[in-house]
Amino acid sequence: MNPFIVSGFAGSEFFCNRKQELKKLKEAFQNRRNVTLFSLRRMGKSSLIKFLFEKIKREADCIYVDIYSATNLEEMIQHLANAITNYYGSSVKGYLSKISNLIRSLNATLSYDDITGRPEIKIGIGDIKKQKSDLNLIIEYLEKNNKRVLLVFDEFQAITNFPEKNVEAILRTIFQECKNINFIFSGSNLRMMQSIFSDKAKPFYQSTQYMHLEEIEKNEYKNFIKNNFKKGKQSIDDSQIDLILEFCRRHTYYVQMFCNRLYSKEFKGNKEILIKTLEEILKENEPVYFNYKNLLTDSQWKLVNAVANEGSVKEPLSGVFIKKYNLKSSSSVQRTLDSLLKKETLLFYKNVYIVYDVFFSLWLKFNAILN
Repeated sequence: MNPFIVSGFAGSEFFCNRKQELKKLKEAFQNRRNVTLFSLRRMGKSSLIKFLFEKIKREADCIYVDIYSATNLEEMIQHLANAITNYYGSSVKGYLSKISNLIRSLNATLSYDDITGRPEIKIGIGDIKKQKSDLNLIIEYLEKNNKRVLLVFDEFQAITNFPEKNVEAILRTIFQECKNINFIFSGSNLRMMQSIFSDKAKPFYQSTQYMHLEEIEKNEYKNFIKNNFKKGKQSIDDSQIDLILEFCRRHTYYVQMFCNRLYSKEFKGNKEILIKTLEEILKENEPVYFNYKNLLTDSQWKLVNAVANEGSVKEPLSGVFIKKYNLKSSSSVQRTLDSLLKKETLLFYKNVYIVYDVFFSLWLKFNAILN
């Protein structure tokens, strides 16, 4: 099996480090503290959460709810109901009798997905009062569970775009009464997550323990990569690992993808294969990158190229940077910058501006060199 997993959680032997983060999450649960977990996308939050589930599954029922696709409160509640149904449907014998009371209380119907065969609850459409009532019934159902419950809402920042008024207040009012349930609120938009949990005027202000999932420590990642290549009877030297980690900014998904591809080629320390592998990845993604160009204005495309060429930019409004890349006035750059940050094409991270997509950034930089 290729040891460099690019999606899902395949077990602790394929998991690099995160010992301290895992310890903190486990300690928070054992001491009944709710947690706000945030990081960049594809940094490994979901895998870390699944790893935690493995560690505490005897103590608690661990339920994972991804609300990224939810566009309103009703859809969020539907996702929650289905996550509960799926969890007990796959882990509890006779689960129908276990959730029958919940189905009756919600006046819902139970069906099975045609493709996956998983059970799904369908809740009737209702106004905000019914939605609050449905959410209360679901939470009360979990509160009465024989085991403690860990309820994880992934991409929790989605609630800030819901059209209903006072969604944060509604959720906070219901969640704060829980005694048998602990929560992890996970998200990848730092600005929006901080707005929910750090704004004094917001209902969730200081209601959780904060955890920021950063890049895996360099030496830990180097050892992980080297050992896994060695187990596969392949060799890779330190300078080549350093190059991979530099190219990928130690961003988990991109490191894993690069190493996964390299490992599949039975890499024997050949630098030409390493560079060719990167070229292949970037070439395969070219249609996506050309589409990015179609979605951006000329000034936005020009600024993205400039940031990619630099790698990171601390002062994009400086005269030196603007002159170097023949950009417009500082006020024009500011407007363009704001729009790119909103689109999450660019990201302000650790006091510098970077292109969010690591491979896209490399593609832009290499094209600039070739041209």
